[in-house]
Amino acid sequence: MGRHSIDGFGASIPLYVLGAIFLVPLIIGVVLVSSSADQEGHANQISRDVGSMYAQGVDFSRTENRAIAMRVAEGLGMDGAKGVVILSKIRIVRDDDCAEATACANRGHAVVTQRYILGNPALRNSSFGTPERLDSATGEIQDWANDPSARAQEFSAKLQPGESTFAAECYLTSRENRQGVYSRVMF
Repeated sequence: MGRHSIDGFGASIPLYVLGAIFLVPLIIGVVLVSSSADQEGHANQISRDVGSMYAQGVDFSRTENRAIAMRVAEGLGMDGAKGVVILSKIRIVRDDDCAEATACANRGHAVVTQRYILGNPALRNSSFGTPERLDSATGEIQDWANDPSARAQEFSAKLQPGESTFAAECYLTSRENRQGVYSRVMF
């Protein structure tokens, strides 16, 4: 039976140090990627849950319904100051929506007819645009058939005139960097 020498032990220390030089950044990278993926999963879940509530007819002009939605989002890690949920009702303007046949700037276009913002609105604007004539108390967009600012940007869903869809966008700031994660679902 051989006995390990002190010299053999001393020679292995540089190998451990060399291994640590590569292993420590690898472990940090895995933790950061895992945390980012976890944050993205939370944004997706919040979008789906709150968007489903909206599509099923929950009235977010009511304070108690907003509070319920924020509790759902907080349960998934969204702090009201570090996240925002934007709910939009989008429809295609049809002829019947226009009061006068000639004065209907948005005929045939997708427009935002209703918008609710939960959380910190300063974090991110909606990908669908920002209608100028939003009544924040009711969530209704005033004169959406004629207001060009009500047109939905980046909207590719195939709707027929008069049909509506409900969109939920969630943006959460990331703990690791200044950027955040964004998720969007449509019902």
